[in-house]
Amino acid sequence: MIANLVNTLLGIALVYCAVLSPSTLADSPWGMLVTGVAVIVLALWARTTDAIKWFNTTNVVLGALLLILGATRTATALHPLLTFWSVFWIGSIVSVFAFWSALYNRDARAKPSTGF
Repeated sequence: MIANLVNTLLGIALVYCAVLSPSTLADSPWGMLVTGVAVIVLALWARTTDAIKWFNTTNVVLGALLLILGATRTATALHPLLTFWSVFWIGSIVSVFAFWSALYNRDARAKPSTGF
């Protein structure tokens, strides 16, 4: 659960950097690379205790896309709109899926209670 909450904060930080501080992403791609690695590691850690695994499997893929974007950014110059929209959507989806995974902790094998 802690890994999901940290991933949620990382996703929010990515969206913040994309929208309110684009110079952070334009100056150096190392932030994208470090965040991509962190998202992957935290998603893999969170998968071990999740009731539904596909939320964090998607976050692993999105972290890998962030790594590819950062590696491409180190090699060549990317258009600012590509960087903005990629980081914005990756951050949005990572934060939503990680937060949903943190909240959804129902055991799928448990029998539903009747309420009384």
